[in-house]
Amino acid sequence: MTPSGLFRASAGALVLATVAFTVAELLSLSIFAAQGENYDLQEIARSGVFFFQSLLTLLAGTLLLGGLVGIYLKQSGTSGRLGFVGFLVAFFGTALGVGDFYTNAFVTPMVALGAPDFLDDPLSVVLQLWSPFSFGLIALSWLLFAVATLRARVYPRGPSWLLLVGAVVALVPFPLAKLPFYAAVGWVGLHLPRAREVAHTARSRSG
Repeated sequence: MTPSGLFRASAGALVLATVAFTVAELLSLSIFAAQGENYDLQEIARSGVFFFQSLLTLLAGTLLLGGLVGIYLKQSGTSGRLGFVGFLVAFFGTALGVGDFYTNAFVTPMVALGAPDFLDDPLSVVLQLWSPFSFGLIALSWLLFAVATLRARVYPRGPSWLLLVGAVVALVPFPLAKLPFYAAVGWVGLHLPRAREVAHTARSRSG
């Protein structure tokens, strides 16, 4: 695959991740609206809506992981050591989040069917960290990378600032708090294939 093809694929992955995350977030909100604060995870985990929401989140997280590589490669020449360290932290943080999404999609429903009482056990804390709470690790891991992206000035300042602000807001464990981060990811993805001209302009102005 050519570099331009890689960047277009990464851009598409980021846009699709934004769509999938947003739909999953709205499904999560509908579950909370139906169940209330004292929701029953045993009942929720056996529902088709939970499985579909978890599957969408798993797909979105995987796409985000691939898109992250494209974002970094495009700005690797200007983001320096901070960008590299931020990329590593964001990559492994996202990978851990995807692992949790996989657990929510496949392990939690099986436990709810085969051993539902275990979901009430304190040892099942990992199985209980489902959206909107399990995204906090990803948001936290993207903070340093967002700062490096803003400093590199390869992407427009609008999506770069929104990526940073969105990562901070996404740390709030409240439904819809992650929407700014999703929007930033999609916005950066739209600029990814043509970010070279933006980077050239930024360097010209700084010179």
